[in-house]
Amino acid sequence: CWGMDDSGGVQPSNYTTFNARTYLQPQLNKACRSSDKQKGGDVNPKDFILFGEKDFIVRKTWKDNTGERIYVEGMAFPTLSFPSDHGILSTELRPMMEGN
Repeated sequence: CWGMDDSGGVQPSNYTTFNARTYLQPQLNKACRSSDKQKGGDVNPKDFILFGEKDFIVRKTWKDNTGERIYVEGMAFPTLSFPSDHGILSTELRPMMEGN
């Protein structure tokens, strides 16, 4: 629903995960400092809505990492108010009609 980049791949700037382990959690090899969480954390596009380009038109697409239909760029999650480690990805599709 975000479209492809110039090479036909996923646009990495449209990430839906942004989390990092602390040194108090298991798997210490994955832990990083708070100041390095974007570089050392899991910041990737991992959630997708798949559909045929010839079958639907995207009306609107958005993501949410607050539970309030807002996405705060650069904010690590889960948080106390948003307990998931994946953002919510939503899209409104319109079916293609003959002749569109």
